[in-house]
Amino acid sequence: MLRNKALIYVLLLNFLFLSLKWMMSFYESDVTLLTSILINTKDIQYYPLIVSLSEFNFSQTFLEYYSDAKIMPVPLASLAVHSIFFKLFNIYSFIILEYIFHSLLIFILFNIIKKIFNSSNVAALFCVLVYIIILSLKVITNFVEPQIFYKLYAILIENFGTRTPRPLVTSVFYFSFIYYVMFFEDKIKNGPDYTYVLKLAIFLGLLANSFIFLFIHCFVFLLIFLFKSLGEKLIEWVKFNYKFLFYFTLLLIIFLLPILFQNLYSENDFNSRAGVVSIGLEKKLFLIKYYLVNLLRLEFLILFSLTLVLNWFINKNSLQTFNTDKINIFFLLVISSILSPLIFFIFSPKIISIFHFLNIMIFSFIFYIILSLFYILYFSLKKFDIQNYHLKKTPYIVLSVICVFIFFSLELNSFLKNKNQRIEINELNKFFIRNNLQNTNLKLFTNDLLTLNLWLLNGNTQLVISDALTNSLSDSRIEFNLLNTLKDFDIGEKQLKELISFKKSQIRNELFNMLFSYKFQANSLYTYSLIENYNKIDQGLIIKTSPFRVQMQIIPETEKERIINLYKNLKIKVDLLPNYVVLNISNSLENFNIKNNKYKKIFKTENFLIYKRL
Repeated sequence: MLRNKALIYVLLLNFLFLSLKWMMSFYESDVTLLTSILINTKDIQYYPLIVSLSEFNFSQTFLEYYSDAKIMPVPLASLAVHSIFFKLFNIYSFIILEYIFHSLLIFILFNIIKKIFNSSNVAALFCVLVYIIILSLKVITNFVEPQIFYKLYAILIENFGTRTPRPLVTSVFYFSFIYYVMFFEDKIKNGPDYTYVLKLAIFLGLLANSFIFLFIHCFVFLLIFLFKSLGEKLIEWVKFNYKFLFYFTLLLIIFLLPILFQNLYSENDFNSRAGVVSIGLEKKLFLIKYYLVNLLRLEFLILFSLTLVLNWFINKNSLQTFNTDKINIFFLLVISSILSPLIFFIFSPKIISIFHFLNIMIFSFIFYIILSLFYILYFSLKKFDIQNYHLKKTPYIVLSVICVFIFFSLELNSFLKNKNQRIEINELNKFFIRNNLQNTNLKLFTNDLLTLNLWLLNGNTQLVISDALTNSLSDSRIEFNLLNTLKDFDIGEKQLKELISFKKSQIRNELFNMLFSYKFQANSLYTYSLIENYNKIDQGLIIKTSPFRVQMQIIPETEKERIINLYKNLKIKVDLLPNYVVLNISNSLENFNIKNNKYKKIFKTENFLIYKRL
């Protein structure tokens, strides 16, 4: 690696990009490190899980009052390293691991491309080109209206970005698997290689325990690749290598055991909040039909046609080289991405967040198209004997300069755009520090995810309500914790009805979405309750909504009525009341008022109110 100047160059470029982001975040001298981390990292929803796992707590409730909770089914493989590093380095771990994992991703991608082209310079150029494409798409989205550019940007950043833990960790597993697959044909034809099989099984196991959709995608791909590589000799190969297959199967089962254990002993309501839905034959047929019909949509047909044309062009005689089989791997990944949802729908008795299958499929198409066009350009230049000048001298350096300029401009724009939010969160953090609200067992009530994380990362341990997918409480307990506090606030029935949009159409109630996540998903495949129990306007929306849109959350009117009746008869438990309250009043609690005089307002910013219970 130290002798590979092109690789070192790309890694240094990646280091520069990450450093620009962090250096800019520290530009304001009074901004705390914790504030910078929360504002500049993505998917902070996972941070409470990282904190819990760092304490080896798999039954987190964030309340000492509850001691009999079941375990949380969480993506262990993608969170394990973050949990260990958090234990060792505290909040510094988020910055350290962003550098480590993203550098690993670039390193693996570089070696995949180098394997195809047998050139470090070409690999470096491709990596820089990926940066250019992502950054250009982000610039375009700031100036043009069509959503297609934003969707392309979102798909690429979903696989090459720094969000924790996906794709920061999961992409390392995914591209590592692809890298080792490149040796697959040689390994199976030259006899059993148990070390190689172990590596494949490990990365499949890591994917299964971090992002199940990528595992299904890669497992289906591996089967397709095996059939393609052996063809008619498959049965004969199986006969002579049954021990080899048994070894692989045994390893895979061992790596899948944590998932089985979590499903058997986890809190059922947690699975519901995560979006797990049971489907019978009728719903399977509906889902399969919907999926197949939507494969005929213009967007898919364009991507599929372009992919087929590029694959045909690459494999025809004028481009036949010893590297073609390597790029064909990515074509098979496209085929796998189309088939894996179908196989999952047919065999699985339950589904969860199936929109991820579509994202994987679109990324497979986009990445193959980018790689194929780059491949064709490379061999076109080679054919005319001019590739030495264009690919071995300075083009990726020139592109890098452009890349750095675009990246700096985008980060500066983001920095200025987030200034008010950064100032407010920083003021909250300084308030916690001034009032010695660090490493306490005091209870906090907040409707804001940033504040929730700020509280926990300051070493505090208790939350009256917490994010739906970071605690192992039953839904009934979560409901009680919320309503118990609201009742102590002296919130009347009228204000509660406004809070839950009683007899009004509402998609994604912010407070309930935080507490119950996907529990109230509503689309043409699944609803939490019978369709007639929903508002008339909502009924129309639900029927028209794609089964892949699990993000649309609608609370049925019968559920709202149940909550109101529960609230009427509720008796307050003092042990579960908050010591401090931090309300984000910029969202659904804009007109929210605490009427109980026991709560004293002690601090205010533009969007936040802080109360202390006397």
